Amino acid sequence: MAVRSGELVAVVGEVGCGKSSLVAALLGEMTKESGSVAVAGSVAYVPQQAWIQNATLRNNVLFGRPFDERFYDSVLEACALKPDLEM
Repeated sequence: MAVRSGELVAVVGEVGCGKSSLVAALLGEMTKESGSVAVAGSVAYVPQQAWIQNATLRNNVLFGRPFDERFYDSVLEACALKPDLEM
């Protein structure tokens, strides 16, 4: 499998078909029996189970980054959270 820069790839399939194993191998989290993985740049992984810190909304959005109001507001807008926070 080859993925070019800028391409978006989704791994989908039935339960038990190996999606998680494939992603774990690509991320280097499991030993591969053969083949190799070469990553130039970054890889983003969105797990099936959501994970939220036991912290404030702001801390969950920033995730350790310094506060940047434009970034924070853009995330709230993208997640449709602004109306909920304007109560």
